Amino acid sequence: MYTLLTGATGLVGRYLVRDLLLNGHQLAVVVRPSRKADPRERMEQILQHWEEELGRALPRPVILSGDIAEPGFGLSDSDRDWVAKNVNCIIHSAAILEFYGEDRAGEPWRTNLGGTRNMIELCRDLEIHDIHYVSTAYVAGMQTGRAMEDALDVGQSFRNDYEESKFLAEQEVRAIDFADHVTVYRPAVISGDSVTGYTNTYHGIYLYLRLMAVMIPSQPADENGIRHTPVRLAMDGAESRNIIPVDWVSAVMVRLFENQEARGGTYTMAPDKPMTSGDMIRWSAEYFKSEGAQLCGRDFVAEEISRDDNEDQWMFERLVKENMGTYEPYERTDNVFDMTNMKRFAGDIVCPEIDRTVIHRYIDFGEEDRWGKRRTPSIQAKNWVGEAIAEVAGRSHAGTAEHFIGLDVRGPFGGQVTIGFGEDGIVAATPGLPVSSEVPVLRIHVEDWKQLRENPALMAEIIAVSVEAVDRSNVPSLVGSLVQALSRDAQLAPAS
Repeated sequence: MYTLLTGATGLVGRYLVRDLLLNGHQLAVVVRPSRKADPRERMEQILQHWEEELGRALPRPVILSGDIAEPGFGLSDSDRDWVAKNVNCIIHSAAILEFYGEDRAGEPWRTNLGGTRNMIELCRDLEIHDIHYVSTAYVAGMQTGRAMEDALDVGQSFRNDYEESKFLAEQEVRAIDFADHVTVYRPAVISGDSVTGYTNTYHGIYLYLRLMAVMIPSQPADENGIRHTPVRLAMDGAESRNIIPVDWVSAVMVRLFENQEARGGTYTMAPDKPMTSGDMIRWSAEYFKSEGAQLCGRDFVAEEISRDDNEDQWMFERLVKENMGTYEPYERTDNVFDMTNMKRFAGDIVCPEIDRTVIHRYIDFGEEDRWGKRRTPSIQAKNWVGEAIAEVAGRSHAGTAEHFIGLDVRGPFGGQVTIGFGEDGIVAATPGLPVSSEVPVLRIHVEDWKQLRENPALMAEIIAVSVEAVDRSNVPSLVGSLVQALSRDAQLAPAS
C-alpha cells in the first residue's frame, strides 16, 4: 500500500520524498501546478536534483494533481478512486510560513487550518486510518516554562497567526475519532542541509543572513580588508535560537514513521545545544570580514540617529528595523522544549550543531543561489514511461486483462505502473504498483528502455530474472508480452 504525502515540494517535504524512497516506501504525492510547470514536472525536477546529488536512480512516486486548500484536495474522480484503493497512510506536511493574515479566509489560515480540515475529511471519506501530521514546536506559543511534548493547550498566547493556526489545526487533528493512529511531529525552526547548505526557502535564519549579505559588501573595506557596519541591536547575544537542519528533521521523522511502537505519539524536534544570537552575528561577521555591530541588551531602545550625523549607521539600523520586525518576538521569548518522546525512539540520531562551519555553509549556498533567485533549468520531456505504456494500452482493441505485472522504472522520466495483459497484449495501465503481493513486479532503470528496441530478445531474458514474484510460473510469458508490446512501439524511447 502507498503512503500519501502532502507538501512534497516544500523543504521538509522534498527531504521526506528522498529518504522515504531510499528506504523502499511506496509513495504518492499531492502537488499543485505552478505557473511554470505541472505537478509531474515539479516533482521530476526535485527527483533529478536528488539523483544528481546521490549518484543513483530513484523510483518515481505516483503524482496526483491537487491543492490541499480545496475540499478533497481538489483531486479528480479517478485520482480519488486510486487513493481509496491504494493508500492506507498519510503524512500531512503541507503548510505555509506566513506570520500574519488580514483575516481567516486568507493565509496562513487557509492552508494551515483549512488544509488540515480537508485532510481530515479526505481521510474520513477514504478510510485512511494511519495519520501523520507535521505540526510545529511553536504550538507551545509563549510559555515561561518547558514546553512539554504531551501537552497542547495550557492557556498560552501566541506571537503570530502562524503559531495560532498550527495550534488550532493540531487541536482538530487530535480530535480525530476514526483513525487507528494519529502521530504528531513538532519541529522547531528548520534551516538548510547541515552538510550541503541546500535550501529552497529563505525564511527564518536566512532573513538575517541575506540581510547581512546585502548590507556588508556594500561597504568599502579599509586597509586591513575590514568593512565597518555600525548598527545597534536590542539583544545581549545570549538569546537562544532553536534552529535545526532539515536533513536531521527528515531522518528523525522517517525513523519515527517506520517504528510501529512510535505510532500515536507526539514528538518535538529541537536542538540539544541551541545557537545563540551572538554566535550568529559573530560568525557572519567573520564570513564577511566586518565589524561594528553593538549588542546593547534586550531592554535597549534606540534613539533614532540622524542621517546627517552617520549615514551608514542610519541606513543599517533602518534596514534592520524594516526587515527583522517579523521575527522580533522570537528575539526575546524563544522556548525551551521537552523531547522525552523523541529521544526514546530517535535519540541516537544526533542533531548537527549549527556552528561556524554550518553558518558559513549556509551563506555560501545562499550567495551561489542568489538567495533564491537563481534560475533552475526546466524539465522538458518528450515522453514519460507511464504515458508511453498508457498509449500502448489505449491503442489495443482487446478488452479484459487476464494477467498483470507491476513495472517500477527508476531514473529520469520513469514511473510506477501496473500493466494488464489480454489476448492481444497490453490492454490496461494504471498508476502505481500492484497492491497484491501475488502480482509480479519488475524494477529496472530507465536506460533499459532503449535496449528494448535494440535487442528485445536479450532484454526479455534479462528482465525475466529481474522480476520479483511469489509465483514465477507465468513470468516468462508476461515478460515476453511486455517486451513484444513495448519494443515495437515508437513511443517507447525515453527523452534524451
